[in-house]
Amino acid sequence: KRFDLFERFVSDTLSKNPIMTLPVEKYIHLTAYSKKYNLDFDDSYQTSIAKEFGLKIVTIDRDFRKVKNEIDVEFI
Repeated sequence: KRFDLFERFVSDTLSKNPIMTLPVEKYIHLTAYSKKYNLDFDDSYQTSIAKEFGLKIVTIDRDFRKVKNEIDVEFI
């Protein structure tokens, strides 16, 4: 119930970092990444966003080892 913390987070981050979303026609690719690499939905979505916009994923999530040939991934 730390509403103040959430509100501060939203205020600080959303003004500096846009929320990215896939074009509607690209959502079909989410299942392809899930099936091909055995990823859950959120990892498939992040992979799709990174692929679509040429972004790097910086993560500690080792599931992204599976897609390092598809997208740029940096493990910390």
